Amino acid sequence: MDRAWLERVASHEWIVLLLGVAALSWAAPLIRLADAPPLVVASLRMTFAALPLLALSGLRRREELSLLGRRDVGLLLLAGLALAAHFGFWVASLQDTSIAASTAIVATQPLIVGLGAWLWLRERPTSALFLAIAIAGLGALLLAGSDLGDGVSLRGDAFAALGAVFASIYLIAGRRVRAKLSNVSYAALVNAIAALALLAALAASGESLLGWGAEAYIFIVLLALVPQLIGHGSLTWALGSLPAAVVAVAVLGEPVGATAIGATLLDERPTLLEALGCALLLAGVYVALRGGLSLVRREEERA
Repeated sequence: MDRAWLERVASHEWIVLLLGVAALSWAAPLIRLADAPPLVVASLRMTFAALPLLALSGLRRREELSLLGRRDVGLLLLAGLALAAHFGFWVASLQDTSIAASTAIVATQPLIVGLGAWLWLRERPTSALFLAIAIAGLGALLLAGSDLGDGVSLRGDAFAALGAVFASIYLIAGRRVRAKLSNVSYAALVNAIAALALLAALAASGESLLGWGAEAYIFIVLLALVPQLIGHGSLTWALGSLPAAVVAVAVLGEPVGATAIGATLLDERPTLLEALGCALLLAGVYVALRGGLSLVRREEERA
């Protein structure tokens, strides 16, 4: 393949952003295809993702760690443990509820981050945040209504919501530490902490890492490679050229892509009520993100 052509394609940040969203969209379907216990899938995913990142960060990681104070180390540990809980609950949710519901609920994390930043960091909320919460709340009610009478699906929805909460804690806890570490070093450390925490939880549960069949391990390796390394790596690269709000809005394509893949490969199609609930959840997140972008623009104009 022509190298110059590849370099021209790679220079277009929008293509890289779309590649990242497409890669992320494979996460939920691959978890389903792995067909192994949640802790097995989550712990191996994080382990397979952490190892190459630890190798890449190398000596730089040691130099950067010397710059961290005790509070930074504590926040780094909290971020890693929250990331472990996020993946543990989210993977578990996909055993009990639909791909559409699970991915849409987890995508509400920007709303939770906004609330958390307001309640704990005393950051000023936008009026758009409250409108967004109302829209997303209606979507959540529709999703819950579609699952009434099915305790298993409601449990899956609850696990997905916990996954969103812990993802938000991960993002808030990592804000200060990320300013002192490179992207690769930060990703390597939090992924390693998450992997160790999930492996410890797996050992405590009595589940074995072995005996789940070759297909399960192939899908878990693909899970670490495609959504984790390619997906998140592409988004990190795109953030160097595109506004963060643009990348955040683009990530809302993940539930849509995941649902489309699930319908094609797994013959899993959402009901009308479920589709409406998911659409409102994503609309709420979009309103919050757009409101945040408008606030940033107004502050830049005043400066």
